[in-house]
Amino acid sequence: YDYGRTDDGTMYYAMELLDGQGLKELAPLPWPEVCRVLRDTASALALLHTRRLLHRDLSPANVRVNKDGHAKLIDFGALIAFGPAPDVVGTPAFMAPETLEGGKLDQRADLYALGALAYWALTRNLAVRAQSLDDLPLALTVPIEPPSTHVPEIPKPLEELVLSLL
Repeated sequence: YDYGRTDDGTMYYAMELLDGQGLKELAPLPWPEVCRVLRDTASALALLHTRRLLHRDLSPANVRVNKDGHAKLIDFGALIAFGPAPDVVGTPAFMAPETLEGGKLDQRADLYALGALAYWALTRNLAVRAQSLDDLPLALTVPIEPPSTHVPEIPKPLEELVLSLL
């Protein structure tokens, strides 16, 4: 909401107070609620992407669901401009394959992470089972099970969306 410097030179910033819980703790959620979380998260990403910026660490730990049901994207410490990434950053199970290749990154890397986030939110399972960057190359070769394997009531169009993002 505000930032500045106090009279004694100390810098400060004021942010919105977020109540509620992280998506990491809340999953799995019913699919209608997951759709609301995805809508809010995708809206935040769209704002970044129109400015040609990438979040690069979209994960359940970085999405907070307030008590009013609105989701907030947090932790912009890995934020970079579209283009070549100076380093490999993120939560491995939510990182797009192209992040390991050292090429130019764009919004597709965050959209992949949105798919992995949706998978987690629906099932509380990882679409790609990688705990570390060392695990990621091999984990990316394993076919992704449809989310309905874990939660049969997921509507087919939602499942198709999640898998298309991945």
